[in-house]
Amino acid sequence: MDSNISLSLIKILTEVQELSGRPLCLMNNATKPIGDLDGFDSLSSIEATVMLESALGIKADCDSLFISEDGTKALTIEEIVSRLSLLVEPQEASA
Repeated sequence: MDSNISLSLIKILTEVQELSGRPLCLMNNATKPIGDLDGFDSLSSIEATVMLESALGIKADCDSLFISEDGTKALTIEEIVSRLSLLVEPQEASA
């Protein structure tokens, strides 16, 4: 798992929770932001996706990186990092 991407994700999740006045909780690879973080919902996930795009210099091909591509399940931090890694690698290769 890419530690830089993981750190960026955790930082942004923390920022979203702090900005909304929601309590923070410990996060690990198995944490599902949608469902495990207090008040973090689909709207929060869209906000966090936009923040991640800006922070990582990528363009996601979806509204939310926090749910599966078919929209049926909330993703874990590990799954989100894997998804982000696929978006970041082509950017780095073309730089």
